[in-house]
Amino acid sequence: MADRKRKRKQRPTAPAARPAASAPESGASPAAAPERSAEEAGGRDAMRRGYAKAEQKNIAAREALQPISTANRPGIVLVACAWLLVACASIVYSLITADGKGVAAQRGSNALVLVIIVMAIVGTWQLKAWAILGTQTILALACVFTILAAALMPDLLVALLLVASALVSGAIFYRMINVLARVQKAEHIRRGTLPVDVPPDVDGR
Repeated sequence: MADRKRKRKQRPTAPAARPAASAPESGASPAAAPERSAEEAGGRDAMRRGYAKAEQKNIAAREALQPISTANRPGIVLVACAWLLVACASIVYSLITADGKGVAAQRGSNALVLVIIVMAIVGTWQLKAWAILGTQTILALACVFTILAAALMPDLLVALLLVASALVSGAIFYRMINVLARVQKAEHIRRGTLPVDVPPDVDGR
C-alpha cells in the first residue's frame, strides 16, 4: 500500500494547457488601411480634377465675353433703366399723396430711396460696374418684397400684377449679370490688368 502511494506521488502531472492564440481584435486585414488611403487619395484627385475642369470652363466663359462700352450699349440696359424709372414714378406719387401720422418720416425715407435709384439709373446708363451692381441689388430687393406683398394681398388681380412685376424684375436681374461681367472686363482692359487686345468699340471712358 505504501509503495502504491509513493508511485502515485511520483507520477508527473499533466502540463497546463496553453492559452489559445488570441485572434486579431479586428477582422480587417493589414492591407485594408493602404486600400482606404488609396481610395481617399483617389477621391481627392477626382475633386481636384473637377475643380480644374470647372475653372477651365470659367476661364473659357470669361474669355468669350465681349467687352462693352457706351458705344455698343446692350438693349437690356435701356430696359433696366426704364424699369427703375417706373419705380421712381411710383415713389414720387407716394411722396405727393403721403399724409397722416409720421408723414415727414415717410417722405424722408422715400426721398432717400428715390435718390439712390436715380444714382443707380445714371450710373447704369453710363455702364459703371458699381451702378450695375446697385441696380441688381434694387431689382433683387424689389423681387423679394413684391412676392411677399403678393402673398399678403387679398385682391387676386392685384396679387397677379405684383407677381408679374416680380418676374420682370427677376428677368432683368438675370440679364444684367452678363452685362456686369462684360463691363468689368472692359474696365480691366482699360486699366491694363487684363492681357487682351482692346476691341475697337471699347472707348477710354
